Amino acid sequence: MAAQEPSPPSSLEGNKPGFPKKILANNLEDKHLCNSCQKILRRPLQAQCGHRFCSFCFNKIVSCGPQKCSACIKEDLFEEPTSILKQGGAFPDNAARREVEALAAVCPNEGCIWTGTVKEFEASHEGNCDFMIILCPSCKELMRANEQERHNERECPERTLNCKYCKEPFLLKNIKAHDEICPKYPMICEGCAKKKIPREKYVDHIKFCSKFKAPCRFHVVGCDTSVEKEKIHDHERQCSYEHLNLLLHFIMGIKVSLESLQPQSLEVASQKLQELHQSLRDLELKMSQLGGCVAAPVQGACAPTLTTSFTPLPSAMGAALELQLQSEKTKVAELSRRCQELELKVSTFENIVCVLNREMERSCTTMEAYNRQHRLDQDKIEILNNKSSVSLKCLYPVIIS
Repeated sequence: MAAQEPSPPSSLEGNKPGFPKKILANNLEDKHLCNSCQKILRRPLQAQCGHRFCSFCFNKIVSCGPQKCSACIKEDLFEEPTSILKQGGAFPDNAARREVEALAAVCPNEGCIWTGTVKEFEASHEGNCDFMIILCPSCKELMRANEQERHNERECPERTLNCKYCKEPFLLKNIKAHDEICPKYPMICEGCAKKKIPREKYVDHIKFCSKFKAPCRFHVVGCDTSVEKEKIHDHERQCSYEHLNLLLHFIMGIKVSLESLQPQSLEVASQKLQELHQSLRDLELKMSQLGGCVAAPVQGACAPTLTTSFTPLPSAMGAALELQLQSEKTKVAELSRRCQELELKVSTFENIVCVLNREMERSCTTMEAYNRQHRLDQDKIEILNNKSSVSLKCLYPVIIS
């Protein structure tokens, strides 16, 4: 006995509006249409007034309470209470359902050649057709269902890809930017040409790679040569004269800067500081005199000469002198701070000059040793030349005889 085919949901379980009119292979009759959505009836219900509705459409109409039947109004057959649509006021029309489900049907999607009945269309083909048009949830592009897999894997601009180096997921539009910072991205050493060095290990590699070119240690004074690490000492020996010249120019530049800095800044600041100190002492003297004069009337007979010879100043003048005194103190503090900063800079430059002088002395010592060795080599060459001349003179008579 053949297995029983699963039946579609009952008429009370409908959750979709009617079927599209394009699925019918034959002519469409009005009795097969829903009076609400004007599509082919799906799970038809018949109201008390006799009009048919899809189960989904009827429940939608009465979800907000009892409603008047629009079909009755249109046909001028409205009659209460039969023309009032309400919950529980319709019954499943199984006869109409069987009639509709037996109708010949075709797939409405372009390119699909499926044929069958409406019942078969609903049970097995609707929603499963390879030619139906669907929307990509990521990029919102329309496509056929049978193209969805290819679109998701190759075409969708919003698709997610795993980085082929670190295996982390990223959007396609961000994958190139990720390659610039991916810790597993393969790098090539510019020195030894080793390939596939992970970016996270590249810095450690070039620290010990003897073929990697690094700037000369004298690049801070002007040497712009990049040398392989294993040849850096040879470069320094061969170019010691050039390095000394660069170092000398650098030191002379610093010396000129220091000479121009000291008289124009430190001496001027010191002079200004002395002037402010003098002004401050004058103001303090005026304040003390002002305080003594104000106190004189209180002493009475103890200081009669002061009371007769001094006219008291207004209090506003005293406040002005106080403000001026505070202003001068602020200026003195600011100049003191600037002097300290200049002294710190001078000290820093002096330290740099000391380091460079030591380097210069070391380089001069090396240069002197090279010159001494050169002179010794020249002496040896001259001795050998003399010996060679004597030997030739001794051999020449023997050859003639």
